[in-house]
Amino acid sequence: MSASTDPLGLELLARRLARIPQILDEMLANGPRPVGPATLASERFIVTGTGSSEAHARYLATLLNLHTDRAAAYLPLSGFVDAPAANFAGKTLVVFSQGVSPNAQIALQRGTDFAHTVLFSATTPKAAEQAGKPDRAQMLRDLQANGGELVEFPLAEEYTTLIRFVGPMAGYLAALQFAGQFSGSRGPLPRVETLQPLLQAQAPTELRDAMCNLPSAFASGFNLITAAPISDYSQNLACKFMEGLFWTCPGISDFLQFAHGPFQQMTAHPKPALILQGDGRGEAEMVARSVAMLRGVGASAYVIKVDAPPLLSIFGFEAALNDAVFAAMQHLSIDQVNWPGKGRDDLLYGFCPDK
Repeated sequence: MSASTDPLGLELLARRLARIPQILDEMLANGPRPVGPATLASERFIVTGTGSSEAHARYLATLLNLHTDRAAAYLPLSGFVDAPAANFAGKTLVVFSQGVSPNAQIALQRGTDFAHTVLFSATTPKAAEQAGKPDRAQMLRDLQANGGELVEFPLAEEYTTLIRFVGPMAGYLAALQFAGQFSGSRGPLPRVETLQPLLQAQAPTELRDAMCNLPSAFASGFNLITAAPISDYSQNLACKFMEGLFWTCPGISDFLQFAHGPFQQMTAHPKPALILQGDGRGEAEMVARSVAMLRGVGASAYVIKVDAPPLLSIFGFEAALNDAVFAAMQHLSIDQVNWPGKGRDDLLYGFCPDK
């Protein structure tokens, strides 16, 4: 499909969305590539990523901290610029970056300060060479030659549009498959029959209609409310609205945090609330209380329910919000090829000291 026949990139995005179930099926069928001894011996991790990769990094930190006997901390990429080497000694660095962006390379350049390095990426040396990025290809070869590990996940070269749909889904599954290889791992390893229904999740009709027909109610920001641990790795759910529709990124609140400021602010300045509900019994009560509070002050509340535990429900929430955001993108004829600010972000996007 050429730019002349798909000038907004929406047909390209529709094809990518349609491929997600097959791509994740293949990941499950193939199973994870076994991780090496240095990775399995790691006990403390510093995990990083930005954009949709921030959600993957935080998701893996949750997996390691709560579902294995290992310890992990998330650190934003700017934390690697001036930090002393002693902060990283003895730890394993884990970097998520679908395309190995210049910012991600800030962390990778600090690899010698760590005991070991793991990179999750859709970019391989071969793919980088084919994309005309020989420096990136050599960096990946050097990483592996120096004992680092490359964990591949789809989709390589998911470019042309600003928003990505395949990589975010595949990154969660890659993290699950990775964490499941540690001894004593208690994280769920989904089967096709478990995951596929989640990938078919759709947004409520009333939410789709509101986003398409009353976009001004959402465009200046709204509230995204959910329970822990989802609230700690829901960044990409919020970013869909910013990257897909160029709306203000919604604020993310844990249910109990919502009553400590966000509810009062949105009551003073009314805006909608989008509530994510998993299968927990306590969560159901917090959803009911949240809806009652919001409707009590005349605020719109939309609930997306996914009947799965938190580490798997993220797939359903991703699918449902992909459905809502893409419907609005089509209705509003959003230009995903020539997005606002395109080509003007390199002062920060291209920032990588010593390059």
